[in-house]
Amino acid sequence: MAAPGVSPVPAPAPVPESGPAAGSRPALRLVGLKARILVNTMTRSTWVLVGTVLGAAYFLFLLGTVVVGLVVLGGQPAELVRTVLVLAGSALVTAWWLVPVLSSRADATLDPARLALFPLSTGQVQWGQALGALVGVPGVLTVVALLAATASWRSSPAALAAALLCLPLALALLVAGSRCVTALAVGLGRRRRVTEALSLAALLGLVLLGPVFSGLMSGLEQVWDRLPQWAGVLAWTPVGAVWAVPADAAAGRWADAGLRAGLTALTVAALVLAWRAVQQRALTSVVTERTAAGRAGSGAGLLDRVPERAWAAVAARCLVYWVRDPRYSGALVVVPAIAAVVWFSSAQTGAGFLFYALGPMFAALLAYQISGDVSFDNTAVCLHLLTGVRGRDDRAGRVLALLVIAVPLSAFGLLLPFALQGRWELLPGLAGTTLLALLGGAGLSSVMSARYTYPVAAPGQSPFKTPQGFTVLNVLVQFVALGLIVVLVLPAAVPVLVQVYTGEPAWGWAALAVGAVLGPLLCWGGIVLGGRWYDRRAPELLQEVAQFR
Repeated sequence: MAAPGVSPVPAPAPVPESGPAAGSRPALRLVGLKARILVNTMTRSTWVLVGTVLGAAYFLFLLGTVVVGLVVLGGQPAELVRTVLVLAGSALVTAWWLVPVLSSRADATLDPARLALFPLSTGQVQWGQALGALVGVPGVLTVVALLAATASWRSSPAALAAALLCLPLALALLVAGSRCVTALAVGLGRRRRVTEALSLAALLGLVLLGPVFSGLMSGLEQVWDRLPQWAGVLAWTPVGAVWAVPADAAAGRWADAGLRAGLTALTVAALVLAWRAVQQRALTSVVTERTAAGRAGSGAGLLDRVPERAWAAVAARCLVYWVRDPRYSGALVVVPAIAAVVWFSSAQTGAGFLFYALGPMFAALLAYQISGDVSFDNTAVCLHLLTGVRGRDDRAGRVLALLVIAVPLSAFGLLLPFALQGRWELLPGLAGTTLLALLGGAGLSSVMSARYTYPVAAPGQSPFKTPQGFTVLNVLVQFVALGLIVVLVLPAAVPVLVQVYTGEPAWGWAALAVGAVLGPLLCWGGIVLGGRWYDRRAPELLQEVAQFR
């Protein structure tokens, strides 16, 4: 009973669960939100806009090549068209499903964990994510390529009609599979053991990608006659069935066309249901953070074993991150993969000198890793501000932790090619190049992380997550940073190249001298300059990283 004079408060109406009509308006708002974030990210600065324009020009060139190839394919026999489209379509489905996870670039713009507090149903979030997947470079390129693929069936009206009817089904297969696999990977990635297993799977995929692709290209002539048979097998699998429906329509095999379309529809339905289950859990469960209590009498671990200096404490903390934080240890997982891929590529192409560049490669990649140290710290960087750690000590501690990890790995990459292939006369020059890449890159990263922060996965989150709306920005920043490290290495790399072509060992010793002198100078200069910028910009850095949620 309500109190006299007080009208009863009506119970809140339940949120409609799903359905295209019920979820269209919120879904369109979510799509508009993603589009606005994408536009704001690309136009936030002049350099980002320039990089976006250049990237768009490159992708437009690739898209034009694909469209021309698909149009020309329409003039070929139907069997060849079927083989090409089934193989290419199956590869496209696999790429949409796996590449965002293995490359740690899963789209988290419409992350359900961020939408849990809003009155949105699971179906509405799914519709928003599905339509939002087509907003961006991959979605637009895929839609245009699929429209061009329908032109490959222009010689048969029945096949052309079937291709147009299968176009939405193919898009649903791509999007539903991508979102389902991404949601499962993000959910499992919260568990450290599962994250390590996924990292190993990514490593295996990276190691095998080069050999498999190279083997396929080199042996294409031998297996050319088998490609139609392989396409026939893929045409009865969930990833390849939809691409063979137009060929069945052209040949009058309507029963096979119906079966393949039904198989694709069942696959999409299963993916949507699995995706829905994961989304439901993400929208309704409360994420709790667990803090691990230290053992009695265990002390502070590594922090108890370093000198009582600010730079030593920073180095100890960063070393713990290198070992326990998957966002750091992921870089260590990639190192052996790079060694395997470079070795195989040099063996296949005959460019043996590429294998000798392992040391500089390892050094440059590991040095680049600390360019995101402040971003990885996130709001924990406030501890440095509150305790009054000087910028120079902060920079020096992070570089010292890097050197403890990177020196043995870079030395391994430097010596491995000589142990396997000889040519020890190149060792001095490549040692100087490696030294310059490591120390010069560390100095550059020390300046960069104090001057500029870029979004990364927050502490405790899966390393597969990318902060919303920042994927393009991350790729651009990484490209620029690695390019600058390459420029820094040139003073030592150029004499090594001269030695390779002239055979004069003096050039190698000159490269060693350049690396031994210029490397420490760049490292120390980066620590000093980065420390000064850190002291001036520390509050701004904290404000910036606090926004990366």
